[in-house]
Amino acid sequence: MTPLTPVYVVIPVFNRLHFTRSCIADLKSQTYAPLHIIIADGGSTDGTVEAIRTELPDVTVLTTDKELWWTGSMQMGIAHVLERSTGSDGYVLMLNNDTKLVADYVEQLVLASREFNAAVCGLIVDSRDPGRILDAGEYVDWQNYAFPVKNSIDPGDRFIGDVDVLPGRGSLVPLHMICTAGNVDAELLPHYLADYEFFTRLKRAGFRLGVSCETRILAHVDETGIVPSGGRSTLRQLWREAFSRRSMNNVRDHWRFVSRHAPHELRRRTKRRLARRVFFDFTLRSELRPLFLPLLWLMQMPGRSITIARGQWRKFDLLRLAIERHGWNVLCWPAEFPAIIRAPVYLLFAPGPISEKMVARCGLDANEMMASGMLRRLQCGNWFALEKVVFGDHPQARKLVRLRLIAWNPVRKIANTFAWRRARAAKARLL
Repeated sequence: MTPLTPVYVVIPVFNRLHFTRSCIADLKSQTYAPLHIIIADGGSTDGTVEAIRTELPDVTVLTTDKELWWTGSMQMGIAHVLERSTGSDGYVLMLNNDTKLVADYVEQLVLASREFNAAVCGLIVDSRDPGRILDAGEYVDWQNYAFPVKNSIDPGDRFIGDVDVLPGRGSLVPLHMICTAGNVDAELLPHYLADYEFFTRLKRAGFRLGVSCETRILAHVDETGIVPSGGRSTLRQLWREAFSRRSMNNVRDHWRFVSRHAPHELRRRTKRRLARRVFFDFTLRSELRPLFLPLLWLMQMPGRSITIARGQWRKFDLLRLAIERHGWNVLCWPAEFPAIIRAPVYLLFAPGPISEKMVARCGLDANEMMASGMLRRLQCGNWFALEKVVFGDHPQARKLVRLRLIAWNPVRKIANTFAWRRARAAKARLL
């Protein structure tokens, strides 16, 4: 390894001095040198700037007279590196201060970047449980507008090189990539999604992104911003989730990200999905649910009615074909009838379930009738159903007509149906 290739560590900070001190201590313990640590302060009020300048004079501290979010601070730090670097053969390590680094983190990232010619990040693990992988690669599913994250690796994995984006907390980027693709964009995305936007630009410029499985960075996951809630919530909480700068679900940021990077054919659909998400969150997850739920039902009723009508129309077509094949015998198969007429047809015309005793009472043998195709056994007990209602010249046609009348009798049919269902339920419990 060439020891003179510099790594510029840019750490955007806003208060949380204790995290910044710990992060700098981890960097000073790294096996790789030289490291140039740059604190890009976004307007801290807890004495961060004064403390770092006094305690660590070799650390560069950048300040501004306006409050910056993550992207503005990172942009200020990277711009400082670009202004002062003598060439494009160095690296920028984008690092959040709410992380802990293993001693060879920077060294392993530099080695992986050189070997695979890529911008790289290490495995992100939970600081409370370092064996738990939180992030082994991040992807963008434009079809469903989702951001799936790989959280496991296979034995022997050294490098995962098919990722779509990298996180801004712990990613090493060669300077020449930044010179080509540009700095992070604080005007477009002041906080969340800015790292995704930046690395999407890098990948579209032809550069490779990957995760090194040979080193890890520990993240304090409980220090993250507003995490989207699930289920019912208050209007105030939903407003914060949808529009707060600290929210991962900030709809304005997602709208801008989609506008710039979504595939053209999916852009409008994705924006409609974002708008629907906000609308349904506010109307169905908040105190407004009792008011909007009936309105939603009314709005959906025409579409659902059309869908049901089309389904029933197809069912009538299938029934017509079944009648052409089986004639009146189709009455023995109530499931063939559309749901809209199934109950009256079953009650008025179709034969119901019959027990083995009823078959014997008509002077018939159930097994013989099954063999000749006149009966079928139902799922449980000694219950049967007629396969035909037209018996033609069957030698026992008169007895079968009597059995058909017993099966058709509406009063007995209802009682038999309930008795058969009880027997079926009892069998299911035993299984």
